Amino acid sequence: MPSTSKKASLRRQPTSRRIIVVVVPPVDELDLVGPLQVFNSVNRLAGRAIYTSEVVTSADRLTVEGEGGVLTFVARHHFSRVEGMCDSVLLVCGLSTRSVRDAALSLWLNKMAVEVRRLGAVCVGVFLLAEAGLMNGRRATTHWRFGHELAARYPGVRVEHDPRWVQAGNIYTSA
Repeated sequence: MPSTSKKASLRRQPTSRRIIVVVVPPVDELDLVGPLQVFNSVNRLAGRAIYTSEVVTSADRLTVEGEGGVLTFVARHHFSRVEGMCDSVLLVCGLSTRSVRDAALSLWLNKMAVEVRRLGAVCVGVFLLAEAGLMNGRRATTHWRFGHELAARYPGVRVEHDPRWVQAGNIYTSA
């Protein structure tokens, strides 16, 4: 028979998992809203907060423009102000920002890659992970239209063109 303290720990709900969503504007609106909606749906279906999502930006302004020019988002703060533990980091950008070279962001992503359970990139966000050196020697995927570009620009990345998503250690990329 379990001890009283063990029974109490079995009844306690686990704390929610903190997801930091880093946006590099202008951001592809669907690539940002889609994952946020998935995390929210999980919470709603579970009837409790399994995930808490925090949107941060790489830009100096907190206003994050959507690439389509229809939606504008507001980030909580700059990624450099993220404090405390987090479970996962998700990187989202847009087609035009896949070529961003941001040394501070690359350093931060490298730091987070060893601290978090999961580091992910939506679609062309993998370009920024590759720019940070995180994809060297690893498998990755992206949207079918950009796979050959990713392979040409970052020859150390083992680009897989068919999968919808690829896991390489704790790093996840998606098409």
